[in-house]
Parts: sequence; C-alpha cells; structure tokens
Amino acid sequence: MKDPRASLALLVVAFLAAPAAAQSKGKPKSTPAGGKPAAAAAAKATPANATRAALQDRRTTGSFARCTLGIELPDIPAVEAKAARVVVMKAVDDLGTNLVPDDAAEARLEPTQRGQFGARDGKPSPPTIVFAEMKNPPRRATVLKEVSGEIELFVPSRDPNGEAKLPNFLSLSGKPAVHPALKANGVEISFLSGAQLAAERKRAEDAERAKLKKEGYTEEESVREMVDSALWSFPKGDEGEVILRVKDPKKAIQDIKAFDGEGNPVFAGNSDERGLRVLKFWNDKPGPDWSLKVEMRSDKALVRHTFVFRDIPLP
Repeated sequence: MKDPRASLALLVVAFLAAPAAAQSKGKPKSTPAGGKPAAAAAAKATPANATRAALQDRRTTGSFARCTLGIELPDIPAVEAKAARVVVMKAVDDLGTNLVPDDAAEARLEPTQRGQFGARDGKPSPPTIVFAEMKNPPRRATVLKEVSGEIELFVPSRDPNGEAKLPNFLSLSGKPAVHPALKANGVEISFLSGAQLAAERKRAEDAERAKLKKEGYTEEESVREMVDSALWSFPKGDEGEVILRVKDPKKAIQDIKAFDGEGNPVFAGNSDERGLRVLKFWNDKPGPDWSLKVEMRSDKALVRHTFVFRDIPLP
C-alpha cells in the first residue's frame, strides 16, 4: 500500500560513515545485472535531502512477505544514478521489534532501472527513488518508530574519469583500449582477436594437458577428452560475442554497456569465463559504428547520504 507522499524533515544521524563494503573477487553475478559490490573507498556520508515516497508492508507468512520504504531524493535526477544501495542500520516498530534484515550490511550496488534506460522523450528526469528493505513487523504493530541508515549512489557523471566511452569498438580487435578514464582508475581492457583467443585457448590446453600427465594420465585419447571437458566453458568467440581481457585491480568497474550507431542501448550478456570478459549479443551482431561505455566507481562518482525517518504509520 502506498502512503500519501509527505515531506519529512530528515534528522542528522549521529554516526560517521562506515567504509563501503569491499567486493569479493568471486565469480560475479550476471551484469549489468550483476550488480557490483561497493568500491573500496568512498566519500563521507552527509545527511540526505529526502522525502518518504511510499511504504509497502506485506505482513504474511508466505514467500512474498516484505516491508519496503521508498525514499525520494529530489536533488539527484533518476537518469544520473546508475546504481544504488541502501544499508538499513536501525529499524524498529512501536512494539520494539528489530526489523533490520540479517544481511543488511551486505547490500550491493544494484543497477537502477531509470539509470539504465536513460531519459525519455527529452522530458525532465524524475527524482531518484531508492528502497529500504526491512523485516516484516508483527501484525499488532501500527507504527515504524524509526528507520535509519545510509544510501550510496553511483553517479558517474560527477567524475570526469567516471566513464570511458569507446566508439567503434570492433576496430579495436587485437588492441588495447586507450582512454584517460581507464588509466586514472587503473583499468586495462584489451579486445582479443580470433587469433589471440585461439592462442589463449592453446595455452590453457597445454597447461591442462601438462597437469594431467603429471598426475599420471598417459593415454592420449583420455587426456584429450579430459582437456576438452576441463575447457568446456572457455570462450569460443562465436558470432555475436566480443572477448575482452580485463585487468581491474581496484575493482573499479561498475558496468560495461553497449550502444548501437544511434546511441540506443543494446543489451548483452556480460560474464567472466576462464579469466576473460565475454559480451554476448543475442539479437544483433555488433556493428562497426557501435560503442561501449565503461562505468567506473571512484570517490567522486559515489554519493553517500545518511537518512532517518520516524513515526511512519503502518498500513
């Protein structure tokens, strides 16, 4: 249920900002989907200018139970916030129930819908809205006495080195990408040609074969079958695929996006396979005038705010 929109003055939260959660290096979730974890460093959080947008409370024992508070940020256009996360640090109802989710501190920067699609028909962008997720209050509860925490937004337009645009990326086959923003963030991206990919696979096959022979396997047909099995996920460079070698020691990359010749976003799979980044385009082969945009997190591109709301009626 939605509450009527009501502007509530935000009170300053008396705690200092904690560092953003570091990302693990494990296999990422699908991207942009893939929402990436927060950057290793971030600016100090300041009190947000915000209004309460909506409260949804599904008090059920079923699988769709949830309590979500919408928070509108009028100073940040929705098209500018490419990703967001909300860390709920305190949530309590009038019965004293602790509603902070068990995994609240593990919230990740997730792509925002409007940030991914961009502006529509030249119309002004609406404000950014983020959502604070909580446990469901008991049915006897009537008020959320306090909900507070931190909001982190990824706004690459605020940093000149927040984005690297790579036009006509097919022409970069076999070459490294050169861009000041990549260099500033310590990122290296190379576009592998067919020959380079074949050489990468050959090295991987030789390494796997040497390992098997060291373990005592000598029958060639069996070794070949085991090598093929071990490398079944190795990128093949099929039609509609672009293979990248990416070095990102600071884990700065938030997203890699593709655009057609008219600047329209083109959706593609984006995954790490055997240490290589694979962009898979299902509907159309990349054209010679297509471009990529690499969005990167930095202190300037990460906007952090504290928030607190009190005495919110439950529906």
